[in-house]
Amino acid sequence: MSAADPKTPRPYPKLRVVDGLASAPEPLDFDAMFRRYSPYVASVGLRLLGRDDELDDLVQDVFLEAHRGLSRVRDTGAIKGWLARICVRRAVRRLRRRKLRSWLSFDELGYEPREETHDASPETRAEVARLYRELERLPPLVRAAWVLRRLEGQSLDDVASACRCSKSTVQRRLRDADTHLRGLRGVSTEDEGT
Repeated sequence: MSAADPKTPRPYPKLRVVDGLASAPEPLDFDAMFRRYSPYVASVGLRLLGRDDELDDLVQDVFLEAHRGLSRVRDTGAIKGWLARICVRRAVRRLRRRKLRSWLSFDELGYEPREETHDASPETRAEVARLYRELERLPPLVRAAWVLRRLEGQSLDDVASACRCSKSTVQRRLRDADTHLRGLRGVSTEDEGT
């Protein structure tokens, strides 16, 4: 049976056994979840936002929302995907607000070099800055799909799950982004195995 098959039982957290009787499921350990997945959420968030001035707030927002919904998690194996969905949704909101603020103030959408590019050559830093300036011009949902697939290397199924859309919508968004980004040096717009 497949995971999508309604007859397949969903895994639940372990039941505690007290005096030989099963009681309520053990709550998931939020601190352990945070320690394990916060680097992943920060990595995805940084690549989605393109700069780190909002990263701490984004990670905090993601885990606040996760804390509120933790009691509803039934499949502990799906936590990473669940956090990715929250992160994408929150990052897309921030990108939309950033675009609106930029439009209202007539400011240029800027790119701040990320810490990981400080040791890179000036040419590489310039290319990364150019890539993120071009990503700023994409609609946030198109940008999210491209970043998750091309920069994070996630599968189409994982991207579709994180973006809460169909696989064909992800493929369309990737084509739109690839068309826009074609010609940037060092940017892969090819998709192996789609």
